[in-house]
Amino acid sequence: MWNTADMAEHLREAPEYGFSIPGGQPSFDWTTLKRKRDAYIKRLNGIYDKNVEKDHCDYLAANATFVGSNQVKIDYIDGSGSQTITGKHICVAAGGKPIIPDDVAGAEFGINSDGFFYLEKQPKRVAIIGSGYIAAEFAGIFNALGSETHLFLRFDSFLRTFDPMIQEVLMKEYEGKGIQMHKCCKTREKGIEKLGSGALRFNYEDDAGKGTLEVDTLIWAVGRAPLTAGLDLDKVDVKTDEMGAIVVDEYQNTSAPGIYAIGDVTGNWELTPGIPSTT
Repeated sequence: MWNTADMAEHLREAPEYGFSIPGGQPSFDWTTLKRKRDAYIKRLNGIYDKNVEKDHCDYLAANATFVGSNQVKIDYIDGSGSQTITGKHICVAAGGKPIIPDDVAGAEFGINSDGFFYLEKQPKRVAIIGSGYIAAEFAGIFNALGSETHLFLRFDSFLRTFDPMIQEVLMKEYEGKGIQMHKCCKTREKGIEKLGSGALRFNYEDDAGKGTLEVDTLIWAVGRAPLTAGLDLDKVDVKTDEMGAIVVDEYQNTSAPGIYAIGDVTGNWELTPGIPSTT
């Protein structure tokens, strides 16, 4: 998606380099992009499956829970039963999931960052709530592809864990590109309302005062939570922090011997968020 937005920017600049585009502006079809992207992801998943098979690894589509220090119970997703697997070394790489706040009225009418990949058509007006790199990336993509884009920030800037110079430069660039930045924003009591037309009304208050905004799509990008619930980590004395992330040392060891954790489930150096499989 980022590559698509980058290409749109280059196409707009092409006439400055002597290229001509019929009609003056390039046209873009979201449906075509989604179909091709989904096909690419399906092919990529197939490659991963073949590599697992080639390396003689057993892949089990199942939900897992710890039942002992070296034992994991798995329940097959297809309902065919369950079994217990024993291993001297067990690695937890369950990843994370996008957070949707449970204290905002109508929050369920928005989608999360995973839902972004299932949009069947491009929204003409989009609101993105969040100030991390996922929110910033989505705002840049939608804006480059021609959507009216609103980015709602909790404080007065985004990417607050990044270098201040990056924050300052990107804020100016985004505002210059026409992305509407709503700073020091909070949700008003009515929250998000779904209208009869299918559009959403977002009731907010920012540094300019109280306001409402009607959009086609609202995306929550307010962080990710580790997928540790249901693993029964307490049965094997694996420590987690207040966010539910598994605590590890610099070598990915957990507090339990023989059990390790990597990726988003640790909440430290998170891996690149994956695209949900459609297979």
